[in-house]
Amino acid sequence: MARIHIWGGGPYHPYSEQGGWLIQQLSPWGNEVVYGEERSMFDWETLGRADLLIIMGLEWSGMVELDASLWEDPSRKPARYEPFSDEHMAAVQRFLSEGRALLCLHAGLASFDDRPEFEEIFDGRFVWGQSTHPPYAEFEVQVVHPEHPILAGVGNFVTPDELYYNLREPRRSAVLLEAEYAGRRWPLAWAGSYGEARTAYIALGHDMRSFATPSFQSVVHNAISWLLGQENS
Repeated sequence: MARIHIWGGGPYHPYSEQGGWLIQQLSPWGNEVVYGEERSMFDWETLGRADLLIIMGLEWSGMVELDASLWEDPSRKPARYEPFSDEHMAAVQRFLSEGRALLCLHAGLASFDDRPEFEEIFDGRFVWGQSTHPPYAEFEVQVVHPEHPILAGVGNFVTPDELYYNLREPRRSAVLLEAEYAGRRWPLAWAGSYGEARTAYIALGHDMRSFATPSFQSVVHNAISWLLGQENS
C-alpha cells in the first residue's frame, strides 16, 4: 500500500472533481489517497508521510488578476498570491532526495513561477508569456516510446484537451507522448528522475471530458504504478 498526496486547486479546471476521480481510481488498489488545496500539503509533517506527490493545482503570481468566476468555487480565489515558501521548497527537495516519487499533471507545470527550482524538478516548465495552447479541441496524441511501462497497452489516441506548446522542454527525461500543431510535434508527457526520485509529467487532463478518455486513464494508471515501482506487480 502506498500513501498518495494530491495537491490541487486554482482557476480554469474542475480540481475537486478531478481529485475525487483520482481517489476513486487509486483507493481500490489499497492506497491511502489524500487530496488537498492548501499549502499545508507541502508541510513536511504532511508531505513526509507520502510515497507519491501529485502536483496538479494552478497557483502563480499573476492569478490575482483573474475574475473569481474562473475558480470552481469563487470563494476560494485568494486575495493575493503567496510565494512558495523556503520551508515548503525544502520539504519538496527532501521528499525527492529520499527517493519518493512525483507526478505533475497538466497545469501543475505552470505553478509557483517564483521558484525556478521546479523547472529542474519537473525537467520542463510552462513559461508564462511564452507557453500557450490553441482552443480546447480534439486532437491525436502519438506514442513515442511504446516500450516504456507508462505506455503499456496504449497506442495513438484522440482526446479532447488543451495542446500545450512552447513549453520549456525536457532535457534528461524520455518523451513518451507528442502531438502535432503548427508544423511540429510537441512533447505532452515525459518520465525520468530527479536524483533518486522517479518523476513524470502528463500535459493532458484539462477537464472531466479529458479525464474520461480511456487512453488518458491508462497513462495515468501506468504512470502511478511506474512511479511507485509497481509496474511489474
